[in-house]
This record gives sequence, C-alpha cells and structure tokens, in this order.
Amino acid sequence: MKPEEESVRVWVGLDLLQAQMLKQMLLDTGIECSADRDLGVLPTGEFGEISLWVSRSDEARARQLLEQLEDEMSAELDNEESGEEASSQF
Repeated sequence: MKPEEESVRVWVGLDLLQAQMLKQMLLDTGIECSADRDLGVLPTGEFGEISLWVSRSDEARARQLLEQLEDEMSAELDNEESGEEASSQF
C-alpha cells in the first residue's frame, strides 16, 4: 500500500492462523494487505483482536473475496457435519 492511500479494515478476528491464511489469499490475488501485528510471531499470554487492512481502492474486491472464502469454508463445515451425522447413525 502506498503511504498516501487511506487504508480500511476489512477483517477482524482472534485466530492468528486464520488471519495469516486470509492475508496470504488477499496477497495472492494482487491485493496489498497488512495486519496490525506481526502474523509470523506467536504471541505469548493474552492477545486481542487481529485486523487486516487494505487500501480503500481495494476494499470492495477484498470484502467480496473474504465473503466468498467464508461461504466456501462454511459449506465445507456443513458437509463435514452432515457426513459425521450420517456415519454416526450406523
């Protein structure tokens, strides 16, 4: 991101691994993304929210990609849960 560009927060969560994955996905699609903490360092003790930031010009595309990924992950979890229910009936 260029320093003069205004950045916006597009994601916030508590899961360090999820934040790393989402940041990399955005970077892989050509969207510059930064986090408000170093995602390569495991925190010790308590830590708060992790935020991902993109330039305002990339906000709509980033939000669309994040929503799409979240929908895909949710569908996978639903499929796994229904598979577990079916196998536990036998």
